[in-house]
Amino acid sequence: MSSAATDECAVYPDGVTLAPEPGTVQKKPKKARRHKGPEFYKPFHYLLLVYLFFYCSRIPELVPWFHIGLLLQPILLVGMVMTGTTKTIFRTDVGRMMTAFTIWITISVPFSTWRGGSFNVWLLAVQALALLFFMASFIRTLEDCYRVMYTMALAGAAVGVLSFLIGGVTAAGSDRLGLGNSNDTLRDANLLALYLVTGLPFLYFASTWKKGFVKIGLIVMILPVLAGMAKTGSRMGMLAVALGLLFFLIHATASQRAFVIFGGFVFLFLAVALLPHNITERFTILFQPASKASEEAAESSEARKTMLLRSIEMTFEHPLLGVGPGEFMDAEAAEDMAVGKRGLWHYTHNAYTELSSETGILGMVLFLIAFWRCFRGLTPLRKRFPIVLVRRAALCIQIAILVSAVGAFFLSIAYSGILYPIMGISAAFQLAAARRQKEMKAEAEAAPPGQSLQGATA
Repeated sequence: MSSAATDECAVYPDGVTLAPEPGTVQKKPKKARRHKGPEFYKPFHYLLLVYLFFYCSRIPELVPWFHIGLLLQPILLVGMVMTGTTKTIFRTDVGRMMTAFTIWITISVPFSTWRGGSFNVWLLAVQALALLFFMASFIRTLEDCYRVMYTMALAGAAVGVLSFLIGGVTAAGSDRLGLGNSNDTLRDANLLALYLVTGLPFLYFASTWKKGFVKIGLIVMILPVLAGMAKTGSRMGMLAVALGLLFFLIHATASQRAFVIFGGFVFLFLAVALLPHNITERFTILFQPASKASEEAAESSEARKTMLLRSIEMTFEHPLLGVGPGEFMDAEAAEDMAVGKRGLWHYTHNAYTELSSETGILGMVLFLIAFWRCFRGLTPLRKRFPIVLVRRAALCIQIAILVSAVGAFFLSIAYSGILYPIMGISAAFQLAAARRQKEMKAEAEAAPPGQSLQGATA
């Protein structure tokens, strides 16, 4: 007869279950650990998609009373607390570096040339960091990542369509395309070009993920995005597109290369034939700095060079804490006026020297490390992940990071804007891919010997 210790609740072949013998202590069966509300985050995930669409498209700037961000941010903050995901961002190098970067900005504000102006910039930086927290909290699976990339693709397409429907020229006597009023972000042709260019890799990915009429619609949406970028006359945008295409061609298949090269030649032919003459002249200045073909473009190049050198000088004058977030323009003008010169009253037009001159060298280094980890952390996924769609998504996110890094060299965009959702999707995608790898490993270990997992590499 078996002891009670070994036969606490034995099940015999005839299906009869025997109770434990009197006097024995019956152990309670262990309850399987359950994750806290595995699907409870989903409503907040879809709210995040709404928030991201408007954040990336800048539509609220076109409708002054439409404060969608002020409405959704508190809800998403509450969602992080309710789902217990406030610390998820710290599982990534990107999150840790960007949190340290924001803390450093906070430290530099009291030492700013103008604390009131720096405080306003600090608020923007905190909101941008909150976006990274939201994305890490409410993007958990690869499917979640695909939906976010689809949303960012739609935002880029919306910018392209709106720029043609309601966009106008950036200044009198100029044919360069802008969107919105003088104080709106996308009124600047270069910023508009950057938002359009960064939308292209997400549009490409979404067109490979979706099927049917949606797929056709996404492919069609690439046309106004490309046309809008060309109409901005942005040399930065042209350079970003060229580098993004080069990176894509290096890692694409032979058929993809042939399609892109053919499409590129068609686009160039149409651009030369249809763009205004002064827009095409602007593009030549990139290769002929001394050309007089476009005086406005030549002056723009010279002004950017001057501000770049001046911001580097100011970095070495204030290497620790800088002159204060957002205060380069004021500090530069004050220094010039102190020696009897007229201040230039321009931004640095370079996000990297913007940070080094306004927050010190450490601020720039923290940002660069985070940006590099966004890119480098995707490389193993692009090369070796067993799911084809994951490899394709990693490639498209890397292209978006690359083109935004080019844009950051020509624009003052370090504290908020399109860089942050791109960093957020990179960090969230790396976390989601790591979770999926663990699941695949567990499934492989649980599978009977010799039986392969179906669909693991679909």
